[in-house]
Amino acid sequence: MEISLTKDLTVTIYKGGKKPKCLYPSIDIIKMMQDQISREYEGKLALDLLIGLSIFLFTFIFVANFLPGVFADIRNEINLAHQAYRVAALLAEDPGFNSSWTDDVNLANCVSAEFRPGLISMPYDPSLGEYRKEYNHLNLRKVQKFAELLGDEGCRNKMRKTLGLDLTELGAQVSYKFRVSLKDLNNSILTYSGIQLLNHGDQGVGMQVLKFERIVYLDTIVDNCNLIADRCVAKLEVAVWT
Repeated sequence: MEISLTKDLTVTIYKGGKKPKCLYPSIDIIKMMQDQISREYEGKLALDLLIGLSIFLFTFIFVANFLPGVFADIRNEINLAHQAYRVAALLAEDPGFNSSWTDDVNLANCVSAEFRPGLISMPYDPSLGEYRKEYNHLNLRKVQKFAELLGDEGCRNKMRKTLGLDLTELGAQVSYKFRVSLKDLNNSILTYSGIQLLNHGDQGVGMQVLKFERIVYLDTIVDNCNLIADRCVAKLEVAVWT
């Protein structure tokens, strides 16, 4: 038997001077070759891996910059909805403070007066022997006084604070603008003796305005309310924006 090492690093086995019966690569040589190949490609990345990694990083950065803006709009919308609902609830579920605010407050003293508007009626209940709240039952005189005060900028700014829409005094940099309307069920502004009853507040609108509507009824029949079960039914609409 004769063994020879060829240039291509394989071992050739001859038996009886005949042609090679089989060629066996040396295990040690194979390991040497594998180590050499590993050292040559050590620390190198394939081109397709670099391209894929670049696309992933570009997409990740784009999404990371895009998502905060989306959630900021959603948070702002939720906040506006909360403010509009809260103001509508105060107006339609509370008689205001104090109980005689419609008589005590006027355009001359609204800035200095301590009051908070509320629009519901407080009829006397003989069976209870006291005045009771009637939610969503608006008093016409209170609505007219509220509209009068909203038409004045100084009084409107005072009510912005009493309704909790001016947060600058609490250290925040937010002061919400608002507008309150009374409409019939066809979205026309209610009128009384030909004059708009309530469609007052800040002028103009922001980029994002949220409106909250609440079904109410008045204690007096006005020009164009919807009569349902002998009640003057309307919509109280509160719009809030920044």
